[in-house]
Amino acid sequence: TSSSRSLWPQQWMWTMKQLQVTLQLATVVPPHLRQQKATMQARVQLPEHHEDEGPTYYRLGVDYPIDLNDEEIHLQCARVKKLENLEGIGPKLKRLILIANCIEKIENLDTNVNLDHLELYQNLLKKIENISHLTNLTTLDLSFNKIRSSDSLASCPFAKLEKLYLSSNKITDIEGVFHLTSLKMLELGSNRIRAVPPEIANLVNLEQLWLGKNKMTSMALPPMPALRHLSMQNNRLEVWEPSFFQNASGLTHLYLGHNNLPDLPEEFALLVNLVEVDLVRNVITRIKPVPELVKLEELWMNDNKIEDLAEVRNLAVFPALKTIYLERNPMQSLGDKEAEKRYRDAILEVVPNITQLDADMLNRKVSLVTNGSEQQVMGIRKA
Repeated sequence: TSSSRSLWPQQWMWTMKQLQVTLQLATVVPPHLRQQKATMQARVQLPEHHEDEGPTYYRLGVDYPIDLNDEEIHLQCARVKKLENLEGIGPKLKRLILIANCIEKIENLDTNVNLDHLELYQNLLKKIENISHLTNLTTLDLSFNKIRSSDSLASCPFAKLEKLYLSSNKITDIEGVFHLTSLKMLELGSNRIRAVPPEIANLVNLEQLWLGKNKMTSMALPPMPALRHLSMQNNRLEVWEPSFFQNASGLTHLYLGHNNLPDLPEEFALLVNLVEVDLVRNVITRIKPVPELVKLEELWMNDNKIEDLAEVRNLAVFPALKTIYLERNPMQSLGDKEAEKRYRDAILEVVPNITQLDADMLNRKVSLVTNGSEQQVMGIRKA
């Protein structure tokens, strides 16, 4: 038989430039070799230490070449920090799209006078500046930056501007935009706005106004006959403003979810063009029958305070209804399977032709186009 002894290091030495490990291996060997020792050494050279110089940024016209014949520059997540080297492409450039970069300032666009689309979404901008000469703009997107005011737009003669995106900034007031009479869409969601100023009535062509996730306590609007889409979701609304329904009577899509609004007022009947309405997570206790809403296709009223299942009978007055969300109201008795079935059956008895109830698709046909090869597939049975 033979036995072995443990392997132990005799010496350890550590420096910044080398690691020396000395291992001594002793084993049981024949008597005439017993006094000999086997020694193995390994020397490792550590890499040279370099100071961290911070993140790497890339440059337009240097790291990202610019083709002087292109009409569009589009870079996303490219770590571009500065607008530069655009003089060469000059008036040829029509669309500049730099999304999710690191741009801190709008600058060096003096020669790019034919830009019609400027998109600096998700950068590090703090001001709207140096763009008043871009009079051909139809779309301006400065969303997801650090802008605190839109007042500087007042000096921009943007007669052609149709879409203005300023969502997810730090804007406290709607200002500087009231001369932009060609605007059709204004996006100001996720800011710090508390009210809509009466001057917004100057935007006579405005069709879409997005004000979700602000700090608004009033839904009052001046007369806006062209307005079709309005969002005031996730604000601090607690009362209905009677004048709202007269001043925005052309609405087709209205989003008021996640507020603290009570039951619908009589004036709601003025919104005769409504196709879609979001009233999710308010404090509504009943489904108000509004027979004037003959075009209403989608009604979202989940997460409210409706307790009486008999309220669903009022759904019958909406002849165009296709989609209904009423889940998580007390009348559903969520978790009680029998009560949930009664809830579902009661709704479908009143509006049997809807195509969606909560998350469930209904009354939809699925056509399977086949060449007969499905007989080869496990789980498909051919008739």
